[in-house]
Amino acid sequence: MRTIPNEEGEPIKTAPTDQSLEKTEAVANNNSSRRICPLSDEMVKLLVKQLGSELSNYHLYRTFAAYFSAQGLPKLEQYFIARADEENHHHNWIFWYLNYNDAEYMYPEIKAVDIKIPNRVFPFTATVDREIETTLGINKIVDHAMKEGDWATFNWLMGDDDEKGRLVKEQVEEESISRTIANMAQEDTDWLTKEDTILSFYRNPSYDPSQEVEDDD
Repeated sequence: MRTIPNEEGEPIKTAPTDQSLEKTEAVANNNSSRRICPLSDEMVKLLVKQLGSELSNYHLYRTFAAYFSAQGLPKLEQYFIARADEENHHHNWIFWYLNYNDAEYMYPEIKAVDIKIPNRVFPFTATVDREIETTLGINKIVDHAMKEGDWATFNWLMGDDDEKGRLVKEQVEEESISRTIANMAQEDTDWLTKEDTILSFYRNPSYDPSQEVEDDD
């Protein structure tokens, strides 16, 4: 208890001061930095790892784009370039969130793409697998945010902002589109027809190729 004199000069007892306020005063008096990252070390580590995963996806999908360019299928090249650009956009969301929270970090190492593409279907089935891996990585961050009670990060992950982030919702779309297009790539038809159908569907998921046949009649 602290004591202060009353009007007659006699000491009186007062309630203890808020220790957090005393700490704040001490920090202010020492001119200490107030820029403390609210993210835990483990959360920063997980986000930086995901940052690298998104860039790895970017490199993989660009590799697939180069493959289809060499195959003489420019619309599939365009498709994978667009998918790669999406991955870079997701990377930018994480980059923004880390910087917004004053996190100090170094960019992770991005390994070179080292795969053999045995046939034209492979890039599409591999894309499904890669998107599933990406979803699992993001889910791990969500789980950790809940474990820590880091509701700011949890809300950001569950958000729906195209500029700042919508990682969980985006992965639902990424997996769904990837599975559908992988099925299209395995249809029993020629690849010129497939590339038209795949790029049209990607640009407009409500696209129905059968409708074009009806319109031509």
